Amino acid sequence: FFPFEPIDENKGQKKIWGWIKDAFKNDEGVSYYRYPIFTRSGSLIKEPDILLLHREFGLWVFECKGCYIGNIQSIQGHQWEMNNWYEEVMSPVAQAEDQMFAIKNKFEERRESRGRVHYNFRVALPYIKKQEWIESKFNEYPSTGCVLLHDDLTPSVLKSHIENNSTSNYLDDETWKQVKNILGGTLPDKVTAPIPTGTSKYSPLRVIQKIESSLKTLDVIQQKAAYEIPNGPQRLRGLAGTGKTVLFAKRAAKMHIKHPEWIIGFVFFSQSLYEQIKSLITIYYQEMHPDGKQVSPNWKNLRVLHTWGGKYKNGFYYDLSLRCELSPKTLYHVKQEIGQSSPSDSFKYICDCLQRDAEYIPVVYDALLIDEGQDLPPIFYQLAYKSLSDSKRLYWAYDEAQGIGSLTIPSNETIWGRKKSGELVVDLSGKYDGGISKSHIMSKCYRTPRSLLMAAHSINMGLFRHGGALQGVTTKKDWEDLGYKVIEGDFRKTGENITITRLDENCPHPIDARDFGLNDALGTNIVANSFDLESEEQEWIVEQVSNDIKFGLMKPEDILITAISGDNEKEYFEDIKYLLKQQGISSYIAGVDGSPNIFRVKDSVTISSIYRAKGNEAWKVYACRFNYVTQPLKWKKENELHKRNEAFVALTRAKVWCMVTGLKNSIFNELKKTIDQGNKFTFPTFNKNLLQRKMGDISVTSQVKKTEKVF
Repeated sequence: FFPFEPIDENKGQKKIWGWIKDAFKNDEGVSYYRYPIFTRSGSLIKEPDILLLHREFGLWVFECKGCYIGNIQSIQGHQWEMNNWYEEVMSPVAQAEDQMFAIKNKFEERRESRGRVHYNFRVALPYIKKQEWIESKFNEYPSTGCVLLHDDLTPSVLKSHIENNSTSNYLDDETWKQVKNILGGTLPDKVTAPIPTGTSKYSPLRVIQKIESSLKTLDVIQQKAAYEIPNGPQRLRGLAGTGKTVLFAKRAAKMHIKHPEWIIGFVFFSQSLYEQIKSLITIYYQEMHPDGKQVSPNWKNLRVLHTWGGKYKNGFYYDLSLRCELSPKTLYHVKQEIGQSSPSDSFKYICDCLQRDAEYIPVVYDALLIDEGQDLPPIFYQLAYKSLSDSKRLYWAYDEAQGIGSLTIPSNETIWGRKKSGELVVDLSGKYDGGISKSHIMSKCYRTPRSLLMAAHSINMGLFRHGGALQGVTTKKDWEDLGYKVIEGDFRKTGENITITRLDENCPHPIDARDFGLNDALGTNIVANSFDLESEEQEWIVEQVSNDIKFGLMKPEDILITAISGDNEKEYFEDIKYLLKQQGISSYIAGVDGSPNIFRVKDSVTISSIYRAKGNEAWKVYACRFNYVTQPLKWKKENELHKRNEAFVALTRAKVWCMVTGLKNSIFNELKKTIDQGNKFTFPTFNKNLLQRKMGDISVTSQVKKTEKVF
């Protein structure tokens, strides 16, 4: 059951939604409250009040009207003349029928569902009883044969009505899966170029083409992330690659179409995501809008905002400072006032100053969507919350294990505190009225293959680290939340071996499918190679990149070179750029060679720091200087946890292939053990007293400040 909209003052719809949930809770099917259909029929955006897709009894559309018998003055054909109603004339039967045909057209457009589903519609009047209807003689009109009254809508009667008025047609497993996927929605298909004639069966181009051409349907949690509009705060917690940025872009587009008068902010941390987010929102806006590509979002009301911003770049902090009649601080000011600091610490400082110096925080937004929430300090959330109108539509997403600048993701209690009554100011437990959850966990990774994701978790936690893990998930439930299954072992017994695997159902990446069939072209998708000298590492990387491009195995823009942050990083990247140029290969250092908003340039290999790479992706990633995973930079006040989070980010940038390089170091022993164990990891349970950080919904650990808590 998907309640995409809050059920607030419409008591009639709430009543019917409850009856439908009760009637069909044990049946195979899906049901939506306010299912969005955006079609090209005039300027009408169709949105059935309730939609029911039953595996045996087909698709049913319900148009609900909470009127009483006294509100209906007369019925003439499809037109109902109304008294004391929000409109003088309404056409609920035609409305329901139009919605049904809009859904039917969606199914009939696709060959796999054409002619497979039966369609029906009903007008539901929960506050009118059958006797009143008959006495008013409304039952005598041919057009009212599809009206269900109070007597018809109680769970058992409603279920019998649908069973008796349907053609039994139990769909087979494959058809049922396809039908549900079509209704659940898809991500836009990318137009893929045909593979050149004569391309070798070993070419990676075959893998890329197959992945790009596969239909990307939304799973249950993704549908909620894309279409729900809760009247209150909501948190999305999930792995890198689960689609949070894309789905928030889809939600922003939907909200902007439904509520064009709202001021909506889409806030993000990585500057290089600016153009990508604007592009995604535009794609979804045009996909959903009745006028299609003829229109663009109103960027004055739908604002894409970097967290900081500046004079020439939209930003949440910069704009809010001006509204508070304060001069926004720049990075230059921060360096003058507190010296060199990480991006996260610098941003925390300017937010603290804004909170301290502002006389008040004005209400600016009707909704805020915050991506990359793991990099943002509590003070930012407090400012965002205060800048929202009364419903407090604050939606934020954070990636597990990707907080590079900060190791802790603060709890809602740490951020907002409690009321005098003792209640949490922001309580993320449970659901809103109608069934929208206040928090979602996304455990299916679509971007990163299983082998890379498992390697990323292994290195991030230090599962095979000499001396034991540094951080980790310490309960069976928290491993399950990450998409794993505990096959053997008990986390409560220190030193006992634990065996885990990543479930197939949580590995939707095409290369993880049993019938993928292009293993010759895929080859080995994770390779680790260590060197005695950095110059040898750089020469090997350039040789591999040169072969990829010169032999037509990959386009330059399909390749990303990034590195664990280390000493003399600027010189390291410039040396690689020079070596590539000697091979006739163009490259682009993100944030240095062009606009900080642009990450990828056509016909150029992208070279990027790990900070700029975060949030981006590439078909093939060279994750360099991996020796720095165990060598935190003292001058940056890092510890090994920071570096292992960087490693997680580096490994999960790859959509298929990752080449890990660096100087000889114990981290390559960990990588070898990780790769050798394949899809099952066996490791000793953690000594919780020695862990520097726990992950999951837990409390403070030894390396966390007392004022902070970890989810």
